[in-house]
Amino acid sequence: MPAALTALWTELSGFGGLPEACLINFYGPRAKMGLHQDRDELEFDAPVISISLGDSCLFRLGGRTRSEPTRSIRLSSGDVLALGGSSRLAFHGVDRIYPGTSGLLPEGGRINLTLRRVTRSAPGPGAVGMPPAGARSENTR
Repeated sequence: MPAALTALWTELSGFGGLPEACLINFYGPRAKMGLHQDRDELEFDAPVISISLGDSCLFRLGGRTRSEPTRSIRLSSGDVLALGGSSRLAFHGVDRIYPGTSGLLPEGGRINLTLRRVTRSAPGPGAVGMPPAGARSENTR
């Protein structure tokens, strides 16, 4: 993991351990990502930190259930979003990309870097942040 990303994590996460993974998504001009929760990790006490690069997008953020109201946020190149605490398991997605809003990528589009912990930092039965036994992932990536 590049030192710049671990430094950003350390500064923003408020979490003792370092990120264990960086998911990289590319969004073309017409790309979307439906509402989903990031539930594939075993550590829910650590935030998920998202870094936007390239074209702006309309990001949608809801609550912990699909039926809760959502709000839209425009994310531009260089914006960083942390989903932690009560928002860690919030449903979220990308409604649209705004082509031509950044010159970062020669062909246009958006790259999203998502830093996350994967394993529990304090193993043991009944650890805070563990999904219920048999929980299914809602992640649609």
